[in-house]
Amino acid sequence: MKRRIGTTKTLHQIQVPVSQLRLGMYVCLLDRPWLETPFLFQGFLINEEKELLTLRTLCNYVFIDVLKTHVDVSDLSNAPLQPEKAQFAYPVATDVQLELGAAAGHYGKAFYEIKNILDAVSRGDSFSTAEMIEAVRDCLDSVIRNPSALMWLTRIKHADQYTAEHCVNVGIQAMTLGRHLGLGLKHLELLGLSGMLHDVGKMDIDPDILNKPDRLTAEEFEIVKEHALFGYQELSKDKDLPEEVKNVAYSHHERLDGKGYPRGLPGHALDFYTRVITIVDAYDAITSKRCYSPSNPSAKALKILYDSRGVQFDEALVVKFIECIGIYPPGTLVQMNTGEVGVILSAEPDHRLAPKVALVRDCHKQPMEQLIVDLRHEPAGPQALRVKKVLVDGSYGVDLESFTLENIHLG
Repeated sequence: MKRRIGTTKTLHQIQVPVSQLRLGMYVCLLDRPWLETPFLFQGFLINEEKELLTLRTLCNYVFIDVLKTHVDVSDLSNAPLQPEKAQFAYPVATDVQLELGAAAGHYGKAFYEIKNILDAVSRGDSFSTAEMIEAVRDCLDSVIRNPSALMWLTRIKHADQYTAEHCVNVGIQAMTLGRHLGLGLKHLELLGLSGMLHDVGKMDIDPDILNKPDRLTAEEFEIVKEHALFGYQELSKDKDLPEEVKNVAYSHHERLDGKGYPRGLPGHALDFYTRVITIVDAYDAITSKRCYSPSNPSAKALKILYDSRGVQFDEALVVKFIECIGIYPPGTLVQMNTGEVGVILSAEPDHRLAPKVALVRDCHKQPMEQLIVDLRHEPAGPQALRVKKVLVDGSYGVDLESFTLENIHLG
């Protein structure tokens, strides 16, 4: 008797983790209802990279029809029957509305501590990372309870505080990805500390170059690239700081193809923590307001990461990061199919297209009494309430920072 691969519907339909999908495969079944996805046909050949990206964002596994597939799938004979389970499972313990208050305090403390360190480095003074470590642990506690709250706060950006905010955001996003991967607390703390300290070397760069509003010259860019070495040197003054954290500061601009800086290391020389931080660092930079460029939507940042997978970034980790962030990250401003405008509060991993939304503008884009709707409980059908499109922060007079300050104790 031949061994079946996964849970099969027929002998020629096999279950495949989304991480192993590729162009030319014919998807015949999903791990969720077709109506919860943007696909028009219940069964299709994967012809475009964007279809792969959508499947990897929405699903954990799918079924492919071997007879309709245009590529060799014999290598899937040893594929796992289910996606690999995380070593540690962290169930959501609090509602995002309740967690936001505590998360705001933890974010503020982390920002204060990294700002003190950055200022000390800029002045040439000594600094201690002891309080920074405590701030990371407080943030980690919140991430474990419900990552949506701190991830929400990472979406509030200020161009004039970019470096400090960026450091905090990268630490939070790295811990959130680590939680999604099921890592133990020690590894999550190392990711958080590595993220929050990765850019301290920038304070040794001439601020006129660092904050230049125009495109850098080749000579200026060479100067900026030195911040990775400077960061390693600054952090090496703290003999108690884990070596992994110092190494991330040195290597977070290296690439898998060996074309990164400052050392041009080959991919095999990049450790796990560096591989995570390179991805998260790029994501937060792309989605941030800079002195020389506006912020970009999360979806665009994820596409850039996806297009650079296996060349600049670790492919498997990029896929996991896309899963972790999702289509509608908490704090995203959206318009509904009925015209109302709202803010995404949270989205469950198994219902990424059906998030919880706080509606704050009516169909005429006028202020309304806040109404929280959970799209998971909307009846199926063409008239069901759903998200139509993502809006730029500030659209129709709704900006995330003001909304958060006014609703820090939501619900």
